[in-house]
Amino acid sequence: MELADKVRAAKRVYVIGNGGSYANAQHICNDLLACGIPAFTLDPATMSASANDYGWNAVFTRWIDVVGETGDLLIALSGSGESKNILWACEAAEKIGMDVHREFGAAQGLDMQASEERQIWLGHELMRALKNG
Repeated sequence: MELADKVRAAKRVYVIGNGGSYANAQHICNDLLACGIPAFTLDPATMSASANDYGWNAVFTRWIDVVGETGDLLIALSGSGESKNILWACEAAEKIGMDVHREFGAAQGLDMQASEERQIWLGHELMRALKNG
């Protein structure tokens, strides 16, 4: 699995999403931790405070600008693939040399429910690939 190779090679892994995709991001981070790979997403309090101070569109971009480095991996989850805060975070990550994996359901012809189901499937397949070598 190509994504598993990217996760293994990354210095750090960050996972982002909104709404159900945010919940899936947290789930994927937990699965990666179970494989011994530190993975991070913003906690709800920090995300809300940052949105209050800088606006929702800047939430993930500000985070990536502060902590992201070349060699890190950003996994971006979005059902629509049109959320500005997700798109802007992908651009910010690429500007600093991070690898970016986009899991955008609409780009695959999926509706929101199928997109979020695919995100969880992806996380579980990633976990299997990492545990099985």
